[in-house]
Amino acid sequence: MKPGLVFFILLVGIALGVVGTIVAPDVVGPFLHEAFGVKKAETIEGEVARKLREADRLLLTVQTSQGSVLATFKRKVAEIDLLVQQGDTLTLALSRYEPFIDEPAIVRVRKLEPTPRPKANTLPPSPGAAAP
Repeated sequence: MKPGLVFFILLVGIALGVVGTIVAPDVVGPFLHEAFGVKKAETIEGEVARKLREADRLLLTVQTSQGSVLATFKRKVAEIDLLVQQGDTLTLALSRYEPFIDEPAIVRVRKLEPTPRPKANTLPPSPGAAAP
């Protein structure tokens, strides 16, 4: 074989590998999940009954229709702590119900009461102003 032909076949193989890596999961993924019995994540919704912030982790107790869930977060602790408050409704993506979960995916957070937003062109009343 000529060295140029071998080099060409090598480049075609690398190109097919790269394209296959990018395209194959979207095309073949749904069939593989069914073939191997892998279930898609289900969503579980519940109310945050308790929230505990420690130095390196955040613990959330979520009351769901299936039972209580203790979710532990060690990544993005500050962000989740700001976003989720006690009483909020939380939707989690889980592979199955478990009472203890590490790093569940948060799909949605619904606040207990939406906070009113100030209007864009109005200034807040000064503390010494008389009320109408």
